Amino acid sequence: MNYSRYIPIISIIGDFLILNAIFVLGFVFYEGTDVSLSSKYIAFYAYLNVVWLVLVFVFKANSIDRNIQRKSLLFTYVNIIVFFFFLFMLYSQVSVFPYFPRKAYKYIFPAYFFVLIGWKFTLYYALIYYRKLGYNFRNVIILGDTKGTRELEKYFLTNKWHGYRFLGFFDRTPDPEKKIIGTWDDLKPFIEKTHIDEIYLSWTGIPGEKLTEITEVISEYPVKIRIVPNLGSFTYKSAELITYGVSPVIQIHPGPLSYLYNRLIKRLFDLLVSVCVILTVLPCTTFILYMISLFGSREGVFFKQKRTRVDGRVFNCIKFRSMRTNADADKKQATKNDCRITPVGRILRKYSIDELPQFVNVFLGHMSVVGPRPHMLQHTEEYRRLIKRFMLRHTVKPGLTGLAQINGYRGEIHNISDLEHRVEMDVNYIENWSFSLDMKIILYTFKVLFKGG
Repeated sequence: MNYSRYIPIISIIGDFLILNAIFVLGFVFYEGTDVSLSSKYIAFYAYLNVVWLVLVFVFKANSIDRNIQRKSLLFTYVNIIVFFFFLFMLYSQVSVFPYFPRKAYKYIFPAYFFVLIGWKFTLYYALIYYRKLGYNFRNVIILGDTKGTRELEKYFLTNKWHGYRFLGFFDRTPDPEKKIIGTWDDLKPFIEKTHIDEIYLSWTGIPGEKLTEITEVISEYPVKIRIVPNLGSFTYKSAELITYGVSPVIQIHPGPLSYLYNRLIKRLFDLLVSVCVILTVLPCTTFILYMISLFGSREGVFFKQKRTRVDGRVFNCIKFRSMRTNADADKKQATKNDCRITPVGRILRKYSIDELPQFVNVFLGHMSVVGPRPHMLQHTEEYRRLIKRFMLRHTVKPGLTGLAQINGYRGEIHNISDLEHRVEMDVNYIENWSFSLDMKIILYTFKVLFKGG
């Protein structure tokens, strides 16, 4: 039988049992039963539960399906716990009641984190084991034998723990060796005599004259219908179905940063970091470079260059000057032994100190701390003709550092493959963005900078 609908319920019930057990029992341990269970603290316990419930729905932790990955599960609950801790601390600041002594925080929250994550992974692996025993499965068939549906077949056969039991294809001609178990005319009698949970239908794998007939047949039965579209060179992972009135439209490449709350999280972090740098590191560095320039070329400390940002718009990217004034500044990329680079400029570029003024761009909203690196306008026009999906990089704000940079694809572009790998990394970042990924990139950036990369 299919008990999947109970999994999110079991998961959330477990969350609340752990939440109340850790915090209520912890409070009892530190303050005693008489104080902890008095009526004046009911608002505190209610607040904890309401906040947790809201965070569960905000981060969609209630939407557990059989395709969820361990990494996704972990990141979801790490984000929830971080925000829960913040809101817990906020309540403790505005409340007149001292719920927990501060010394208790270092025990309560780590205990809560590890017990909760332990519960999630216990449930996760229990479901895997349960499905490997042959329970909680779904019978699926595929209509249309195409390259895309063959990839889907491979997924079903190599990920059995997800609980899908693949029965076969329906196409023009039966072929047992290819697991094509029937033609279009065999579909209806097969569904009537076999329990089917899900039907996967390929638009391009079914003849136009048969498509209407087939959709009418399968709509008569209580099965879930999944459409396998042919998106060509577009990535399936970043496609989203939206509606205009009653018309369905597939939207390509929205990515996690298309959601307002993700953009707000990223923007708040950008503001916090940029303000800290602008008020501390940037003034000192600017003063030192200004003093050095008085004994040098006197060409100034800052350098501005027009670059491409979100939606192809243009902004003035600010840097510390590392080159002598030259006519090719907006056309020619700097090379390893470029004669235009000053002696001080080589040091600045080696440790990326020349990028520090871009925190002003981050503060102004032109850039983000993490994102695809912005290119000169001429290079944007040139590269968009050479590399497929290049302009996808401009669906998010450009960054001071990015996934491509920490993987070695920074600085001079020697050949087309360098650019292809850089774009591949940038697209991967856009499609898989998370706050934890930004933190990881920032930490790896420091590692690269300390090596003088």
